[in-house]
Amino acid sequence: MIEVEKLSERYGGPGLAGARLHSRHQVMGLAVQFLLGMAVNLLGLPSEATGAAHAASNAFLAAHIVVAAALLASAFMVVRSAARAGSRWRRLAIWGAAAIVVTVGAGILALGTKSNWWSYAMAVGFIASLLIYGGILVRASAPPAPRNPS
Repeated sequence: MIEVEKLSERYGGPGLAGARLHSRHQVMGLAVQFLLGMAVNLLGLPSEATGAAHAASNAFLAAHIVVAAALLASAFMVVRSAARAGSRWRRLAIWGAAAIVVTVGAGILALGTKSNWWSYAMAVGFIASLLIYGGILVRASAPPAPRNPS
């Protein structure tokens, strides 16, 4: 039992495993979010589309909003998990959550104002979120550096 505890401690413990899992979900959710956003962009907003394109745009936009809510919830799960793994991981997770919050805010403003600048801010937030969560995922998955036994 002591050996398992030492091994868990060496690999970051359950907090790091949770942060890695939730970060993987974030990366997958961001990929889905990108594709849904591109579909809405190609079809046009529901107010700009007619016929079948209008119905499809409504469906894609609704899914885009649902995934945004899931990304927000998952961002706070990453923060909670990363807090148990140490301050470095917690700090990265907080930056990731902040990027998600800013991105969702920019998306709401883009939809409300129909301003391309808010859409641009949403794209910047998406890239920042993807880099942060991808970084957490890669770093948390890497085996720890060997310790010097001296």
